[in-house]
Amino acid sequence: MCFRHNQNPKYISYALSLNTSKQQKKRYASKGVAVYIKSKDIKKIKIPLPPLEIQKQIVQVLDAFRELVRKLINRLKIELKLRKKQYEYYLNKLISDVIEKGWGEYKTLGEIATEIYRGNGITKSQLDKGDFPCIHYGEIYNIHKIWFNKCISFTDEKLIKNPKYCDHGDLLITGAGENIKDISKACAYIGKEKAIAGGNLMIFKHLQNPKYLSYALSTNAVQIQKQKYAKEGVLVSISTNDLKKIKIPLPPLEIQEQIVNALDHLREICEDLEKGIPKEIKLANKRYEYYRDFLITGKN
Repeated sequence: MCFRHNQNPKYISYALSLNTSKQQKKRYASKGVAVYIKSKDIKKIKIPLPPLEIQKQIVQVLDAFRELVRKLINRLKIELKLRKKQYEYYLNKLISDVIEKGWGEYKTLGEIATEIYRGNGITKSQLDKGDFPCIHYGEIYNIHKIWFNKCISFTDEKLIKNPKYCDHGDLLITGAGENIKDISKACAYIGKEKAIAGGNLMIFKHLQNPKYLSYALSTNAVQIQKQKYAKEGVLVSISTNDLKKIKIPLPPLEIQEQIVNALDHLREICEDLEKGIPKEIKLANKRYEYYRDFLITGKN
């Protein structure tokens, strides 16, 4: 709709975004294939209309407030980006320092593992059917990061034919994915309960610090190795034999723990900031809406 008028266009726009204006729009809205409002009903919507000079002053204040909100959001996003870059830098540096500073030597995953076996498929229909903890590979891709200590999915153990289990300290490694970056994503399970591992997951048992191994398998150096061993098809995959060929720096357990503590701290900062940004944005927008409504209506 084209709305012609003799008022301050920005003021009209601000006034039509008031909560009271939104309530009126809902009252007059009609539902069809899409929600719509008729021209005759648009005309019924009421807004406060001060003189043009006052409109101009209100617009100037709200424009300035919106600019402050925009700058705050940009600053938070830039800070998060810098923190992530800092984390990635130290992740790669601390792991590579194991070799460069003589703290350890390269070992293949085949040398590190005490046992590697594949999980067994868990279908969507089998989820939330019981109270036995389980992990499906989509959670490793989309939810869990370097490590996790609580399962978010459960099943009835009796529904799974030939279930494969993981225990505290095991690594869960994805064996297939939509792209090379997704395969061999490692996540350490440090929960206390035995859990069922779903298909396309490899259970990697070992005697090392599980978090350290998960961090080491997230480095750029390992990403390059994955590209070499990946097999492309409907999904990109990696075999257990090729997974065993991947090399990572392996220092003594004491140094592994020191590296883990440093990286956990940096990752926690990033995650706290990432979680805090939506809250900060929501709070800033609420403040803006409060002052917008107050300036235009004169009511709290």
